[in-house]
Amino acid sequence: MPIEVTMPKLSPTMESGKIAQWMVKVGDQVKEGDVLADVETDKATMAMSAYDEGVVAHLDFTVGEEVGLGQRVLVLAKKGEDPKKVAEALGASKAPVKSDQAKAGTPGKPEAQGAGSNGKEAGAHPAEAAHVGSGGRARSTPLARKIAAESKVDIATIPGSGPGGRVIRSDVESFLEKRTKTPAAPSPAPRPAAAAAQRIPHSNMRKTIAKRMTQAKQEAPEIHVTVDVRVDQVVAVRERLNKQLAAEKVKLSLGDFVTKAVALALRKHPGVNASFEPDAIVLQGAVNVGIAVALPNSGLIVPVLKNADTLGLKEIRVQSEQLASAARENKLTGDQLADGTFTISNLGMYGVRQFDAIINLPQVAILAVGAAEKRPVVENDALTVGTVLTLTITADHRAVDGALAAEFLRTVKGLLEEPASMLL
Repeated sequence: MPIEVTMPKLSPTMESGKIAQWMVKVGDQVKEGDVLADVETDKATMAMSAYDEGVVAHLDFTVGEEVGLGQRVLVLAKKGEDPKKVAEALGASKAPVKSDQAKAGTPGKPEAQGAGSNGKEAGAHPAEAAHVGSGGRARSTPLARKIAAESKVDIATIPGSGPGGRVIRSDVESFLEKRTKTPAAPSPAPRPAAAAAQRIPHSNMRKTIAKRMTQAKQEAPEIHVTVDVRVDQVVAVRERLNKQLAAEKVKLSLGDFVTKAVALALRKHPGVNASFEPDAIVLQGAVNVGIAVALPNSGLIVPVLKNADTLGLKEIRVQSEQLASAARENKLTGDQLADGTFTISNLGMYGVRQFDAIINLPQVAILAVGAAEKRPVVENDALTVGTVLTLTITADHRAVDGALAAEFLRTVKGLLEEPASMLL
């Protein structure tokens, strides 16, 4: 019997996937583990692999088409079967689903408005309109028109002083005299043409981001709590540890210390390491920290650092780099995106001092991390310079009160300002 390959669930929240690229064609021999296609899900572009061996007899969808979960995407002819006969028997039984772009069609363009769309004559100044006749011609004497024509002047631009606003000879001569006395204004330099508008259809990831961010703002009453953290000691410890790790080609970032401090604080404050449900608040057993990663021209994805509270700084750095690299190369697995209990969003590398992040539902909180920078600080009643980092927690007020959010930040602040306490 031929093998009908269906669309698998490649991410925890996936409902459909778009064929981004076929990695096989009709007639190709495939074996278990071969990548059949790259599929754009709501989370990322991920590989769809084969679980059987056979020859590709038929592809049901073209690149760019949307495929629902469980829908057939291709047919494999097993050993001893004729792929052409398999395609004839099964190929036509599956009608492809049209892509969103095909459904949407081409948006109509607004009709251009004519010069008289507002009921007024276009281009005529009120002072000049008096000598324009009903046929659009300036009322003038034949001699006035003759002089204007010889001087290459549009007579409609000359105010008339004759009866009924008619342009007469003296009006033209006066106009010409004034023009010779007034130097001609230089012609303005031509402006470069504006770039044409570009319409970029939403990817599945962008649609999901829009949906979930809107849902979070509509459903979760947010509170924001901010604290400044003095990180001079962390910076010093980081420099010493990086010298020791140089041979292993591991370089700790300040963000690794923040992740470690957050993970330990979540263990101390389980009410923040939680999710909200309509009839309960679920305190999660594991501390799984999601690290937001920006993807070029795609959006944002949040791979998850599992059991982060049990990891050392070096493990946090190595695993974070692996997750970020897999995210940018579209190689994340569903497991690497699942089961996050808290999220960290760091914009410090962009020089951002402070910002408010949006909660990643059903989680009850997210931490926004700004840039560590030199700032004036008071130390022993004297003004000095210190390295300061601003942290802002956004919390779902249905589950997290202001006091709990503040206590969580106080714990994170204490761990970062006394980094040796992370060893306790």
